[in-house]
Amino acid sequence: MRTLKVFAAVAVLATAGIACSSSDNGGAVQTPPPSSSSPAAGQSSPAAGAPFAVAMTDGLKYVPASATVKAGTQVKWTVTGTAAHTVTSPTPGTQGITFDSGTLNQGQDFSFIFTVPGTYHYYCKVHGASVMSGTITVTS
Repeated sequence: MRTLKVFAAVAVLATAGIACSSSDNGGAVQTPPPSSSSPAAGQSSPAAGAPFAVAMTDGLKYVPASATVKAGTQVKWTVTGTAAHTVTSPTPGTQGITFDSGTLNQGQDFSFIFTVPGTYHYYCKVHGASVMSGTITVTS
């Protein structure tokens, strides 16, 4: 009886193997290669008219922390986690355009259009510049 159970189990596994062998890729996940127009990490340029997205995470980070955009680009920061954050510029000790989102909660966002080329530093007032800060570089 035990031999019959083992034989039945082997038969089931063999049948499953045959059924999968015609299109089985061995469990490999195929993903398309990155586009040649993909921006480098931390550097991006959104499609014309589209805002550049920055996430504010529960890891107390802006993602990406630094980015390069063209003048006239709208940058949109969104709280993606549950922790409250701000987007405040300039970072203490620096000069630049002044903006402050006020406290933003999960799912809320703040946008700013950068019109003048330069480097703009910003930070989260809730967590402090030494913990959570970012940079936007604007090109012409």
